[in-house]
Amino acid sequence: MHAILSSMHTAVIRFAVPICFLCLHSYAFTAKPIEVVEAIHRVPTIEIPQWRIGDSDYEIDLATVIDTEHKPILGNLAIVAFEKVEGKNLAIKITPLTIASASINDGPYLFMDENKQLTSITMRNGLVHKDTLFVEQEITSIQTAIPSVPMIKISSRLTTPAENIFPMPKKLLALSDIEGNLEHLITFLQFHTVIDAEFKWSWGKNHLLFNGDSVDRGDHVTELLWFMRELQRQAINAGGNVHVVLGNHEAMILANDIRYTHPKYKFVAQRIGIPYHALFGEQSILGDWLRAQNAIVQVGKYLFVHAGYGPELDALQLTKEEINLSVRENLGPPAWTDRTALETSLVWHSKGPLWYRGYFEKHGESYGPQPTSKELEAILTRNHASTIVVGHTVTGTIGWLDGDKRLIGIDVHWDTIGEGQGLLISDGKQIRVTMTETDAELEYVSTTKN
Repeated sequence: MHAILSSMHTAVIRFAVPICFLCLHSYAFTAKPIEVVEAIHRVPTIEIPQWRIGDSDYEIDLATVIDTEHKPILGNLAIVAFEKVEGKNLAIKITPLTIASASINDGPYLFMDENKQLTSITMRNGLVHKDTLFVEQEITSIQTAIPSVPMIKISSRLTTPAENIFPMPKKLLALSDIEGNLEHLITFLQFHTVIDAEFKWSWGKNHLLFNGDSVDRGDHVTELLWFMRELQRQAINAGGNVHVVLGNHEAMILANDIRYTHPKYKFVAQRIGIPYHALFGEQSILGDWLRAQNAIVQVGKYLFVHAGYGPELDALQLTKEEINLSVRENLGPPAWTDRTALETSLVWHSKGPLWYRGYFEKHGESYGPQPTSKELEAILTRNHASTIVVGHTVTGTIGWLDGDKRLIGIDVHWDTIGEGQGLLISDGKQIRVTMTETDAELEYVSTTKN
């Protein structure tokens, strides 16, 4: 087998354009390859030269790219990009992964129909389990295998859309772009006593805010969403709050743009037989909850928006309620709808609250020009705010954009051990808190190209 793979790679390296490339792969110029993530059941041999991945066989030729970063192991997952040619699956690229299919656990994904029948779908050790029950009480408790959320409380009613303006509490902690990195988040929140050793809210009447992009990339997305939902419920019951701001990646997964979704979830969706975005459909408990969250939230004098709030958005003279309603009404497929008019495409437009990068000079060509000081002041004045806080564009630390204390960036690398940070506003003081620090100063963040 290795000899076959080796000879194929040698052929691709030696010949920039193999003679067979145009005849075998001419479809690559006109069609987008199909991509699946499934378990490897057979690797090529002299006797059987096809890969068996999931329930399908995949042909390979000299133009097929075999990613050799990881050795293919039976039972592990692989990403296969392929095209249908004359009734066969011709692989364009095969990427073996280190993830064993039998080790994957995910869910629950909960769905409630019009008859109050609740369907629970989970994956345990790579196998799909489906259960149904009727919700006869207003609140039903569902046990889970998630350590941080051992019990999920389900209401028989739809989630009420969240408020979007709040008075400033004694303490407010804002985080952004967690991207499924639940373990690092829990360590961070426990260090800062926001939650206790049993993962429960312990911050009283204070507020915690997630400024978008809690999903995609990481491999604990489902658990993180349930954790955020449960923490929000506990905080509100204690007189505090957890605000969940929608980012571009929440919009993407709800609209079936899953290019950044971790392979684990593509495998789960494949095995369950439900497209990934449909796992968060309107009958989904998590989908219903996500659609009730906001794209813009104001706490005290602080305006929180995932990507940014530029002069073009301000020119529409929309209230926060109108912005949030428009975003909610346009979540879900299809993705990348008409983006010619900002007013009718707040979810997908480059100057909308989920995508705007106009504060950053390095992104000026696509999102600029940068707002002038006068334009920025006009935005703040109309919103009765003093500061705009954004994620979306990586700053690597918590700090003022180009030193302007009206703009704070909080997108850091939560996927890196020890790199989590947050913006703590405590008794009016702005503090940068980290995995090990409780009272660091905000930094100067340059918006120019490196």
